[in-house]
Amino acid sequence: MKKLIIVAGIIMLASCATVKQTTLPAKESSARAVRGHTVLPPESRSDKTGRDAKIMAGLDSSSLAAAEDQDHLILATLWFQKSAEMRALYYQCFRTAEIALAENLEWTGRTKPAAVVLDIDETLLDNSPFQGWQVLEKKSFNNDDWFRWVELARAKPLPGSVEFTRYADSLGVEVFYVSNRTVQEMGPTIKNMAALGFPNADSTHMLLKESTSSKVERRALIEKDYEILLLVGDNLADHSGIYEKRDPDHDFAAVDSDRRLFGTKYIVLPNPMYGNWLNDLLRSAPGGTEQEKLMKMLEGF
Repeated sequence: MKKLIIVAGIIMLASCATVKQTTLPAKESSARAVRGHTVLPPESRSDKTGRDAKIMAGLDSSSLAAAEDQDHLILATLWFQKSAEMRALYYQCFRTAEIALAENLEWTGRTKPAAVVLDIDETLLDNSPFQGWQVLEKKSFNNDDWFRWVELARAKPLPGSVEFTRYADSLGVEVFYVSNRTVQEMGPTIKNMAALGFPNADSTHMLLKESTSSKVERRALIEKDYEILLLVGDNLADHSGIYEKRDPDHDFAAVDSDRRLFGTKYIVLPNPMYGNWLNDLLRSAPGGTEQEKLMKMLEGF
């Protein structure tokens, strides 16, 4: 089990371990969207932090029956909460984003004002206390518990996130947030982000989910009036619609094809806890529980 989470962590570490290159990043039939991503029904999601006993005190843990153990996500969550490597990678990614944005601004062929588009959850806001609570309570993801967490408006900013958005704003770049938090969560999300100092934390610049998890149409709305110079997120679908439905090779070929966009137009942040990459594995692997499915996907020697 530990090998599984270590492998997942290594995959996500690699996603942002390389600093910007010098030359110019799901199936949803039975899925629901949360925190900017498509997630499977009751089998998916979980995590928890040591300090969340106070934070989560206001949540009602009796809303649903206990789900299967979420122990297979313990290391992923602890890596996100407790490793200095996680902090270093976020600082590295946002520093790369600053360099890329400044270079992209130098291009003089634009006919529209410049914009940057960012995901929110596990890109700007840290929701690992909610996920850790799920592990401790042995609960799968469900909307009711998630909404209670969002309404607390207590998510902390991820390292480098506030600084990058302020940097973009200082350059005159319009900052937009495209997230699969629902429109019903707009109020507490604005409250949370405004209190942390994120620029443009308002309903005009925050495009949340109304009817579909796909972000393609919402990005297209922004592109009517702005040129998007940079897309920042922890899930590949935050960057392009081609990653919303994973190919049998887990979209390795698609990433290879887009390799020159990573670090120049696409900035991908590490998230070993959830995302389309995990949903892809759970859909394709045999087994009754998440743990059984994921164990069957491991490769050894």
